Amino acid sequence: MKKINLPIGEKDNPIKVKRVRDSLKKLVPFALVIGVLSALAIFLTTFSGSETFTNIPFLGYSVHNTDGKVNVLFLGIAGGLHDGANLTDTILVASYNLKTNQAYLFSIPRDLWLPELRSKANAAYQAGLSQNNGLELSKTVMGNVLGFPIHYGLRVDFRGFVQAIDAIEGIEVDVAKAFDDYLYPIAGMEDDLCGFREEEKDFSEEEAKLLNIEKGKRKVFIAPDGKIATDSAEEDKGVKYFSCRYEHIRFEKGPMKMGGAVALKYVRSRHGTAGEGSDFARSARQEKVLTAIREKVLSAETLFNPRKISELISALGKSVDTDISGKDAVEFYKLSKKMEGTHTFTLDDSLKVGLLPEGRNRLLIHPSPQDYGGAYVLISQDDDFSVVHEYVRKILIGEITEYEATASARSGNR
Repeated sequence: MKKINLPIGEKDNPIKVKRVRDSLKKLVPFALVIGVLSALAIFLTTFSGSETFTNIPFLGYSVHNTDGKVNVLFLGIAGGLHDGANLTDTILVASYNLKTNQAYLFSIPRDLWLPELRSKANAAYQAGLSQNNGLELSKTVMGNVLGFPIHYGLRVDFRGFVQAIDAIEGIEVDVAKAFDDYLYPIAGMEDDLCGFREEEKDFSEEEAKLLNIEKGKRKVFIAPDGKIATDSAEEDKGVKYFSCRYEHIRFEKGPMKMGGAVALKYVRSRHGTAGEGSDFARSARQEKVLTAIREKVLSAETLFNPRKISELISALGKSVDTDISGKDAVEFYKLSKKMEGTHTFTLDDSLKVGLLPEGRNRLLIHPSPQDYGGAYVLISQDDDFSVVHEYVRKILIGEITEYEATASARSGNR
């Protein structure tokens, strides 16, 4: 254990020295668990909306299990006070096999339609909050999707990411290559009209023809110069019209000390130049930050600094909703050291040739938006998710490997 230098006067008090040392010994395992949960929080929040997951240690188990498997639901939200702040951008379920020490991560798309709630999967937690059971409802619903019970849940938001890194006074990250992102979203500006105004107008047949729209009443955006911006819904035009919603960020190649806000931008950037706009590149950046935060939190510099530990706990406490008890968290850490492998799977509409019942090539399909109020959704071909259940079951018993699942998806177009 690292030597602790006590202030003058305390060295001469052996009872007080012993109490300090005993307190730090008790802090160490708890601090390790906090480090684990911090890394997990970063994992959740940074993979928002991504279908790509890196192979990282699964962190978090408890003694509660079913048939030797511990199942935990992880949810990531943007947080804040804006509309939809409690919609989950990331939905991930981890199943850990206590006998084989293998972890299986299942990513559930936020656009998955849930017949029992008549809403998308990303609304389950928010719906549960209205009944003071956000986690419980989410655990039940996602368990029904996968076909097994979920024992524990953990929800984190971006504020936890930023505050946790700031609590440990930043992290050191080696930026592999320099890149720019001219379209990084500014928090709180998502709905800013940037000088435009929205009006409802009644268009004649002649006016509608000129604007390439249908005649009659409809809402349109009016530009500052008075022109009608009918194509603002197109992504490239929307960016042009509403440029005030974005900022330009840049990262230089080489070692960089990052605070929470900068680290968040580094891992969330989706439109980077120099090849950094791909899911692969983004995953590599996320893994770098995960490693950095884990090493910093579990370092002697943090573990033996009660102030940092206290601030870290406080930061996470404000942005984490979980039913994992302190006792279970200690068990989580013990089990994480035994883990021998992590396997990731995504429930999506990619081809699953030869992995599903005869006549089925995809787990999920896209229905007509008209049947779902115009919303883009994914649905199971069986309302009871029976095909998904069988697919997941085969994964958990080793009949379908991670390689087979990804190779099948690569064998054809989505």
